[in-house]
Amino acid sequence: SPSNREVDIGATLKDDEYIGMTRREILDGYLRDRAVEYGAKPINALVTKIDVPADDDPAGRYVVHYSPNDQGKKAPKETMEFDVVIGADGANS
Repeated sequence: SPSNREVDIGATLKDDEYIGMTRREILDGYLRDRAVEYGAKPINALVTKIDVPADDDPAGRYVVHYSPNDQGKKAPKETMEFDVVIGADGANS
């Protein structure tokens, strides 16, 4: 882990239990590629905030605040609305 902490979680598992793990650099790339394949537009940006819709708003959308990475440090702040947000930003995020 980034904090260099270790926990022996295997000692707490029952015989019929397991912990599934994946390599984030592979899974995240797969998720991004599939999203693009199905029509998503990839944006290389720094996400600074995500506004979550209210629980009682069935039509609520997420509002993502970001700065595009391709425009350097003076990039304007932008926002975009989404029905679903999937974090596939790599193992070091």
